[in-house]
Amino acid sequence: MNPLFEKIEITDLRPIRDIVFEKLRMAIIGGDIEQGERLVETYIAENMGVSRTPVREALRKLEVEGLAENIPRKGTIVKGISKKDVIEIYEMREVLEGLVFRLACINLSTLQITVLKEVISKMEECIIKEDMPGYWSLHKEFHETILFSCGNSRLIIQMKQIYEYLIRLRNFTLVMNKRVKNALIEHKKIIEAFEKKDEFYAEKIGREHTVNAKEFLANKIHLF
Repeated sequence: MNPLFEKIEITDLRPIRDIVFEKLRMAIIGGDIEQGERLVETYIAENMGVSRTPVREALRKLEVEGLAENIPRKGTIVKGISKKDVIEIYEMREVLEGLVFRLACINLSTLQITVLKEVISKMEECIIKEDMPGYWSLHKEFHETILFSCGNSRLIIQMKQIYEYLIRLRNFTLVMNKRVKNALIEHKKIIEAFEKKDEFYAEKIGREHTVNAKEFLANKIHLF
């Protein structure tokens, strides 16, 4: 039995449809359920130990998010990320992450900035060692430290969702050595803006960082 569909813990007090949706959503985003795979309502319900109704509701929500689609005579199928999806995600990221950097620049303490500089130093070490798992762990720490310093709870929720979607594109973005090195230079410029307390420069560099990532992705896999 697929461990993704194991019985739901009775200690989890969230609505069942939300639990089912979140398990499926994270499995799709993380690549554990692949593009083109069929999501069978009865199979999921039986193995999770729930009725079909919350599963059906979860599948509809996946369709609304664009992670799955209902095809006549085939059922609910996992979608890949399309050109349109990538463009929309990066357009949103450019604007929202720029705002994150501007707000964080105002709120970050000297100690937090020092910690971010240490994270960047460790990222450099990972590049030299070609330790991409280590690099990605530090990359996540870098961006989440900035995100949680912005002080805007709604913005944090939106950006966390965007970051989750970007996990699926990771193999095409920063794994290439040239882009990794360029991204690190951009991270250092962001830190410089934070140290100068120049929030509008931080926003500008943040937006450029996202545009550069999008353009690199476009050139690599010819999406656009």
